[in-house]
Amino acid sequence: MKLSEETMRIAYLDCFSGISGDMMLGALLHAGVDPELFRQTIAALGVDAHIQIERVNRSGISSTRVRVVTAENAQDDTHLVLEGHSHGHAHDSHQTHSHQHSHEAKTQKAGTHKHDHHHSHAHGRSLSEIRELISRARIEPASRTIALRAFHLLGEAEAKIHNIPVEQIHFHEVGAVDAIVDIVCAAAGCISLGVDRWVCSPLNVGGGTVKCAHGIFPVPAPATTELLKGAPVYSSGVQAELVTPTGATLMATLADEFGWMPAMRVEVIGYGAGKKEFPFPNLLRVCVGREL
Repeated sequence: MKLSEETMRIAYLDCFSGISGDMMLGALLHAGVDPELFRQTIAALGVDAHIQIERVNRSGISSTRVRVVTAENAQDDTHLVLEGHSHGHAHDSHQTHSHQHSHEAKTQKAGTHKHDHHHSHAHGRSLSEIRELISRARIEPASRTIALRAFHLLGEAEAKIHNIPVEQIHFHEVGAVDAIVDIVCAAAGCISLGVDRWVCSPLNVGGGTVKCAHGIFPVPAPATTELLKGAPVYSSGVQAELVTPTGATLMATLADEFGWMPAMRVEVIGYGAGKKEFPFPNLLRVCVGREL
């Protein structure tokens, strides 16, 4: 069967081990996105961060692992663990809070920004500040649109949980740099693949509990649960958080539909690795090709 050049280009997000920001970056790189695109995107944002890329093995499958390194966590791997909360993927802990200082979890890492070193750690970046940061960055307009929509969706989810206006949401600075890099680089990578339609599998959310500022909550965490509305989810029983807030944000922003793999001719496959080893492959798989 000969495919027309006009055939729609499809990407399938296979979330059998959930989804997170760094797993998404790894999957995109493994699928052929140029690492230099991520470095240029970070430079355009003007944040004090860089990425580390390595090829790893997860349950016998070669995959790509990405870590966003900031000035504060460069020598300290403890940023991968939230206080009282061990992540299955342990990465995008971009906690938020309102002006009343409520937030979902305290973290043990910090990120800085070249243009606002005076920025208060107590208040973090507001949604409007993040919009300004992304808007002034010299990145592809389509990438900017995706990134801005992602943060708007995340802000709306947090605003609903805290019952405050979305403009009052503040993304705590100790995690904002990582979240910004994850989301904006992912947006740039997705655009570079030239995908017309994103399809997402049912999501394995994991299990267990997370310790939040107001008590113990079951996995998925409140913001993640809000972002997962309308998506098919399940738990394989593993006691770990497999879908993180940033992962859920990217899924909610990109997915045009949910279900099993569509009829397509697969051209490239990318595997993005999570940090931890599980009895099953701790991977996000993205398959890109043309519809049949």
